[in-house]
Amino acid sequence: MIKQSDRVSLSTIISPENVLFLESGISTEEAVRRLAERILPQVGAIIPRKALFDRLAEVEKLNQVLESGFYIPHAKFKELDNFKAVLGLSGEGITDPATGIKVKSALLLLSPHKPAFFQRHLNMLSLLSQTFQPALIEKLSALKEPSAVVSAIIKKA
Repeated sequence: MIKQSDRVSLSTIISPENVLFLESGISTEEAVRRLAERILPQVGAIIPRKALFDRLAEVEKLNQVLESGFYIPHAKFKELDNFKAVLGLSGEGITDPATGIKVKSALLLLSPHKPAFFQRHLNMLSLLSQTFQPALIEKLSALKEPSAVVSAIIKKA
């Protein structure tokens, strides 16, 4: 049973300012780099740029692209007190070299690295994978306005 304190919501992590449109033809590694650049102003005061990029490069090797075409690169940092996220969308998709799957939606998720936050981190990953299914991903990848993207996600979640 999920405790009230472990519940998660997409409306708390996704805002129009955190939606990035990615062109096709870039690598998944480049997509993660661009998402990290977008999130850096939100976390740069507590997580140095080099530490962010080094940690993302380290965990990038472990993160998997889901069959739905959704990618959730994620990392934990002890300096954080709550989730931070940036959503990247690519209408044409970015081919994952390991699987050949076209990634049309990628969400960079940073979480607190604290024992009390462990269940919330798992719950957020579960909510993301349940929400970002092929039909929603296709709909989002066709949108051009960040506010429309956020509205479509919140309605679905």
